[in-house]
Amino acid sequence: MKQRIIRLCILILGFQLFIFGQTSTVRGTGYGLTKDAAIEQAKRDAVENGLGAFISSETEVTATSLRDNIYSKAQGFVKSFKTVSETKAPDGNWEITIDAEVTEILDEVIKDEAALQTLLNSMNRPRIVFMVRENNLIDHTATDFVETKLLSMFYEKGFDVVDRQLVSALKGDPNYDQALEGNVAAAAKIASQLGAEVIVIGTAKISSGGKFYNMYSGQADVNGKIIRADTGEILAVVPAAHGKKPHISESVAGTNAANEAAEKLGEEIIRQLIEKWSTQQSNFIKVYIVLKNADFGSYMMFESFLKAQTVSGIRNAYAKSLNDGIAEYEVEFEGKAQDLAMGLTQTSPDGLKIKVTGLSGNRITTELVP
Repeated sequence: MKQRIIRLCILILGFQLFIFGQTSTVRGTGYGLTKDAAIEQAKRDAVENGLGAFISSETEVTATSLRDNIYSKAQGFVKSFKTVSETKAPDGNWEITIDAEVTEILDEVIKDEAALQTLLNSMNRPRIVFMVRENNLIDHTATDFVETKLLSMFYEKGFDVVDRQLVSALKGDPNYDQALEGNVAAAAKIASQLGAEVIVIGTAKISSGGKFYNMYSGQADVNGKIIRADTGEILAVVPAAHGKKPHISESVAGTNAANEAAEKLGEEIIRQLIEKWSTQQSNFIKVYIVLKNADFGSYMMFESFLKAQTVSGIRNAYAKSLNDGIAEYEVEFEGKAQDLAMGLTQTSPDGLKIKVTGLSGNRITTELVP
């Protein structure tokens, strides 16, 4: 019988250790197979200790069972932290205690350069590539004002961006044109070719609003979609950003309007990315696992193994597909993908031997071996 998933979110007022809006230093402790894994868990612990959490209950109803998965979700962001102590146990696991500055106001992270760099480091500093199809109805020539402005904004914020010349070199590739048309799969392939984890694709239209008292009204409308290259996950969507600027030169008016619209688009993209990544840092990320040489029995067995949370940090797991011996799973994991890969190399389901053969961003490739 087809499963029905009923998601119930029960909001419980978390205990607050300080007044809303105030940044405070809170202690957190984490455990993991690696230092990074322990630090990430310590950050989540600090956020929960400082700002509380709400309890989420996911009830899964099947033909034969009723199961509740109850877990907490942290609400807040880590601005900075310092390690207080670290200990490696005889079994190889790490215990790390940190003092972290935590806040529940997203703007504090956006405006704080050090906080943003802390966040980017925790996300393994993803490289970003921009592809914007720009239609300039004023000059009737190919322009790239919006793309250039976006690249400049992200670079100044400390993001790792891919040089535009590398992107231009791919013109003529079928995926290039499809990506500019908004094809998510093609965009992910282009980003992968360029060694980028994130790609921003969008469109821009620059036009004239007419002439008034010897001044031209330049207008621009842009939109953007942000995609993870390794998983195809849409991280953010900005459906519209508008710019409008006057100037005695029609071309300059259009250029200025394009820059204004691009700035609005960039600010909203950065806001959404920081919110997404900060939430993941405080809770969990989605990791996609590919298992090769699988049949139906091993497909189901590996899902049960993941759901059993034998590997520390797994919150939940979902079997997604099985085609021609290739199985795919989505895992909610508290930590980084490489920490999950490390865990998979150290333990396997009874009766199965699994080898990790690849790691790219949040995608892990594994295979069954004799």
